[in-house]
Amino acid sequence: MPQISIRLVTAILLVLLLSSCGAVRHNFSFFAIGDMPYEVPNDYARFERVIASINGENPAFTVHVGDIKGGSTPCTEEVYKRMYDYYQTFNHPFILTPGDNDWTDCHREGAGGYDPVDRLEKFRTIFYKNNKSLGQDPIDLLTQSTYEGFEKFVENSIWEREDVLFATFHVVGSNNHYKQDSTADQSEFEERDAADLFWLKESFDQARSRGSRGLVLILHAAMNFSDSDQSGFRNFTRKLRQEVLRYDNPILMIYGDHHRFLISKPLDDNAGRVVPNFTSVMVFGNPDMHAVKITVNRNYESLFEIRQHLVNTN
Repeated sequence: MPQISIRLVTAILLVLLLSSCGAVRHNFSFFAIGDMPYEVPNDYARFERVIASINGENPAFTVHVGDIKGGSTPCTEEVYKRMYDYYQTFNHPFILTPGDNDWTDCHREGAGGYDPVDRLEKFRTIFYKNNKSLGQDPIDLLTQSTYEGFEKFVENSIWEREDVLFATFHVVGSNNHYKQDSTADQSEFEERDAADLFWLKESFDQARSRGSRGLVLILHAAMNFSDSDQSGFRNFTRKLRQEVLRYDNPILMIYGDHHRFLISKPLDDNAGRVVPNFTSVMVFGNPDMHAVKITVNRNYESLFEIRQHLVNTN
């Protein structure tokens, strides 16, 4: 009997050890929204319905791809704080990356005629207080601000769910705040562009080193993938294509800006063929205040199952 007991205990311990070393990975779902609310105050009630609908699904987390307000909504601290309070009503982690309406377009008269860089600094202090997500159940984030030389980039983050890596990038509409006037001050763009290129490489490097099953990239801009020297996305899309072609597992890019639910394959390989493991999805946006539900489904070779999530009465 003692010998049998010892063997049984040894077997149980071995099973537990193997289970901890090779944890079973589960499917999970998360939501993506962006470019809302615009028409305030009427859209606040519609946004509350979006939040209630998503909370009812109990997702792993929700990501917002930017444009937390309309381009002509004042870029005031009051508006920022109101949206911050809304984000805190998500009952799960909520991750935000900025859009162009949130700071680059604040120079518009209707938005208050602010200096965009000043508004960006204010935006960062309100929405990125620590290395955690927003929401009632925040998660820890690896932020670029913890890397030497990139201390101001609190908005760029990396986190992992199961064995899928997620990363946000501060790439916005309005040509990424790149000014086509050759005499214009490009210092803000150049510094942020360099930070995004570093963070893009870091994200792919981490996905490879961790053995991630897939990678999700989150940003605001509907990039034109143009190689023109007048494109504020040129450097980022070049680096993106380079990294994608070196990565074999599924990649999903989530973005907004043009307000149309759209799934596409925007990248070609060196032979001009579609890159099969890279998929992009544009979220709904004003005036269509709905969400996109994405399920990490290990039964699918492409890993990511993408569905529209329509909010009743919106």
